[in-house]
Amino acid sequence: MKLANKSIVVSNLRVQSFRIRSVLPAICMYICCLLSSAFGQQNSIYLEMASKGPLYSINYDRIFRQGETIDYSFRLGFSFERDAISFPIGFNFITGHDEHHAEFSLTLIPYFHYYDTQEALNYTDKSDKYIFLHPGAGYRFQKPGGSLFLKAAVGPSLVLDPRNGDFWNMDPKVYFFGSVGGGISF
Repeated sequence: MKLANKSIVVSNLRVQSFRIRSVLPAICMYICCLLSSAFGQQNSIYLEMASKGPLYSINYDRIFRQGETIDYSFRLGFSFERDAISFPIGFNFITGHDEHHAEFSLTLIPYFHYYDTQEALNYTDKSDKYIFLHPGAGYRFQKPGGSLFLKAAVGPSLVLDPRNGDFWNMDPKVYFFGSVGGGISF
């Protein structure tokens, strides 16, 4: 095969890969919306910015149990950056039944950073993996009937950095994190 043909094949594969990465999150959000209308629970889709872990993430949050004093929700998210990908997964305890809530959360964020420099050619593994663990306390604005969704949280950030080739040999570090988010609830 000629060099020009190989170049065309490689560029076509990159375009297809980009299309799959852009369409897959939209399909996931669509399925979540269909499921939410079937169960009639409070759901939110929001953009969150954080000081530790991924700079931003797009998240789906679902209140799955409503108690007398505390509601419970989970969140699933994703973040694509130029050379990194992450998938926040979290569990929230929410107080109150009006639009103003205290929120206590625990979020686990697997984070994969891919090297894009010539120095990385010397390594056998061209990625670095991190696990961020964010226990947080904060404020959540979410009306019972749906509409605007806002949240802010602060807390410690436990960063687990497994050594290359040995996932269970972690080098933990503790930092402070803050996050803010906004979106819609329905």
